[in-house]
Amino acid sequence: MGNSYGYGYSTRLMLPWERPIVHPLVSSNGFSSFRTIKWTGGVACCAGILFICYKIIRPRFLKAEPEQACRTIQKSKTYINKWTIEKFVTIQDASIKSIVFSGTNCDGDLVTWSYFVEPDKENYVKVWYQIETGERDIVAGIELIGPMIAFRWCINGQAIFTFDHSTVFQNLSNDGSLALAFKVSFSKNVLKGDSSYNVIHAPKVPPSELAESFGKLLSSSQLSDITVKVGRRTFHAHKAILVARSTVFAAMFQHDMREAQRNEIVIPNMDPQVFEEVLRFIYTDKVEGLPQMAYELLEVADKYDLARLKVICENELLTGITVNAATKTLEFADLYRAEKLKAKTLHFLNRNLRQIPNWEEFCSARPDLVAEILATPE
Repeated sequence: MGNSYGYGYSTRLMLPWERPIVHPLVSSNGFSSFRTIKWTGGVACCAGILFICYKIIRPRFLKAEPEQACRTIQKSKTYINKWTIEKFVTIQDASIKSIVFSGTNCDGDLVTWSYFVEPDKENYVKVWYQIETGERDIVAGIELIGPMIAFRWCINGQAIFTFDHSTVFQNLSNDGSLALAFKVSFSKNVLKGDSSYNVIHAPKVPPSELAESFGKLLSSSQLSDITVKVGRRTFHAHKAILVARSTVFAAMFQHDMREAQRNEIVIPNMDPQVFEEVLRFIYTDKVEGLPQMAYELLEVADKYDLARLKVICENELLTGITVNAATKTLEFADLYRAEKLKAKTLHFLNRNLRQIPNWEEFCSARPDLVAEILATPE
């Protein structure tokens, strides 16, 4: 029997030991297998194409390796303080202290500090800076910028300068005064990062809406259970909030008083606009129109034991003491026990007696306060 090519072959099955050893690329009849060569070349070609795609095409479609970076910036706040010590050479005190200066650090926290001088050292004069309130480990640079020049870092809340007597006396003014000038610099290093990684950050906490929500509750009168009548106006409020904010209102409702029985409060001799501001503060801890009604709000804050509002009013009046209003401010400070406001007003009046327009009338009306003014050191 033969095939189409004329080569004969047998149909008998060959036993395993009878089969010839054939090269992979050579057929049993001695000729190269075209199909085997074609398959092997195709595999090599595909492998080459895949390699080219990996090296050349891949970077165009895949993201580059992410880059990370950071930078450190320095935030700073600077204050200039001046302190004049008159007749320095005649001072016999062991230590002299300046007023308390104040400011805020880079985080916005209040810091207060003072300066001290010890003039009676045998061979030197000691000058130092000391933090009164605030973090004592705060980073602060203290520079003495006149008349002597020196710099110290604040360590454990203090920065100490020492000068020999001759250096200090050479820098006294013609009248023997020592005029010191300091530059206080608070600093903080802030690290800022920048990364292209998809980092999952903690969610940002939204600002508190408590004051705004309580303000809406006040304006809407929703669920109000008490009315407050001031002059011709009626305000709707909530007992629970009044009790939580004021010990005076709490006493009204916790005892068997008329206000508790009738759920109504009548307040005589008060401007409705002033009480509206008081209610706004009770609900939101904020106050508007402060410069125009600081005296009136101070009075009401003292009456209803609103300590924070009282301090806010006191600070407002502290910054606005004038010769025209100084006597009124002193009377209010004395009547409502605003001690810091009273002390500053006494000092102001003591230094400006000749400029006070109603001084004679005030002397007749309040001789007790006049005595305090005259006894206040300059």
